[in-house]
Amino acid sequence: MDKELKFISVVAYVYNDENQIVPFLSGVMETCREVFEKCELILINDNSTDRSLDRIHSYFRENPADYMVSVVKLGISQGIEEAMNIGRDMAIGDYVYEFDDLHVDYKPELIRDVFSECLKGYDIVSVAGSYPTRFTSRCFYAIYNRFSRSQFAIGPETFRLLSRRAINRIKSVGRYIPYRKAVYMNCGLQVHKMVYEVGDDRKGNYRKGRSDERVNLAIDSFIYFTDLLERVSLGICIVFVVIALAVIVYTVWSYFMDQHLASGWVSLMGFLSIGFIGVFGILTVILRYLGVLINLTYRRQHHLIEDIEKISGN
Repeated sequence: MDKELKFISVVAYVYNDENQIVPFLSGVMETCREVFEKCELILINDNSTDRSLDRIHSYFRENPADYMVSVVKLGISQGIEEAMNIGRDMAIGDYVYEFDDLHVDYKPELIRDVFSECLKGYDIVSVAGSYPTRFTSRCFYAIYNRFSRSQFAIGPETFRLLSRRAINRIKSVGRYIPYRKAVYMNCGLQVHKMVYEVGDDRKGNYRKGRSDERVNLAIDSFIYFTDLLERVSLGICIVFVVIALAVIVYTVWSYFMDQHLASGWVSLMGFLSIGFIGVFGILTVILRYLGVLINLTYRRQHHLIEDIEKISGN
């Protein structure tokens, strides 16, 4: 079968993956060599504390690459989103594969199938396995998709393929991308999702991700891409409006029914209710204003690269 003539970039996130590196390189990258005429590999080492770098070097000593290989070593651990932003910015290919996880639970032929789907007119093709999603992840995706302004719903993904047009579109919305999946699904280009069956012989302990990173990412995503906090603030404001009205109604009713109210009770409840209405009303306006600003621009990137090593420059 003839090789595809497009230049392909493979960007992969490495964090304590010493046991996954060799299967990934021998499976995914060997398939890319067979499918594409030219390709490059960019490995983003997020300050791994195991022997990940040693495994990378030993693999390419034993299997010299005829494609360009770059290993980006970050000075401090910066998380998957920041690390992959760096790799995507460095990629020069016509199409870019993004691998957030090196665990390979799919057949190598899927690499070609994803590219074939992209050629049908899709600028972004996301791929996910058929394994069950964690309960916390299901809750996050359900809440996010309910309150987000995204064009497409997001969900778990194993890897994805981006066209150069998609990358240019994404860069135009801001240099810093806080949550790539959300931006990809809301960039206005054609998106396609693929699901592959995970055989029992390929199931394994793929990286779950660091819990603190997942929590921070979830909070940032709700702030950046949904109006959830705005709605919560508005809901609380409405609750206090109802309480204030109830206090007024109760006071009028007690006056005509000749009920004896505790001294200062009405004024205290009225003051608290009106005060909370003002606080949450202002908070709602601020959140709405911040939402508009976020839609216009994203924060600048602040990543620290310790070194970029060229293992192969062919």
